Amino acid sequence: MSVLAEVPSEIQGNDVVSGKASSVTNKEKDKKALVVVFVSAKCPCSDSHILELKNLAQKYKDFQFIAIHSNPDETAELAKTYFTKAELPFSVIQDTKTQLADAFKAFKTPHAFVVNTNGDILYQGGVTNSANASKADKHFLADALEDIEQGRKVKNENGRTLGCIIMRESEHNTW
Repeated sequence: MSVLAEVPSEIQGNDVVSGKASSVTNKEKDKKALVVVFVSAKCPCSDSHILELKNLAQKYKDFQFIAIHSNPDETAELAKTYFTKAELPFSVIQDTKTQLADAFKAFKTPHAFVVNTNGDILYQGGVTNSANASKADKHFLADALEDIEQGRKVKNENGRTLGCIIMRESEHNTW
C-alpha cells in the first residue's frame, strides 16, 4: 500500500450535474473501498473512458465511486452539459480551486485512485494503459478492483496515467 498524498476522509462539493451538495467518505463500512476518478468535460482520453467507468461501477457494487471535475479551464456550463449526457451512475463533484486534485496529486484525466477505509491508497494511476479505452490491452483499475474484491493484495499499485493535464487555478480562472 502506498500513500501519495494526505487523502481527505470525506470528499464534498457541489455535484456538477444537479448543483446540489454531495459528499462521500472512505469510511463506508458496507463498501470495500472508495474509487475516486478525476475526469474532464473536454479531454478525449477522459471521454473514451466513460463507458469503462460506468461498467466498473455496475460490476463492482461493493465499491463506492465518485468522479471529480477539477479543470478550471472548463466552464460550469460545459461541464454540466457534458456530464449530464455522460450519465455516470455516480456523482461528479466540482473541485473548487483544484483543492482535491492537489490533495490527491492528480495531474491528468482520467486519473483513478482506490482508497480503503483506513485512508490508504491501494491503487493510483490510469484507468487503462491507453489514451483510448477501446484500444486498451491492460485495464489497470479493473484489475485493482478485482484483486480487492477477491481479497488479494493489488498486484499493480500504480498505472501510467495518460490524458489531459488538469490545469491549476493559478493557470486559469473561469469558475
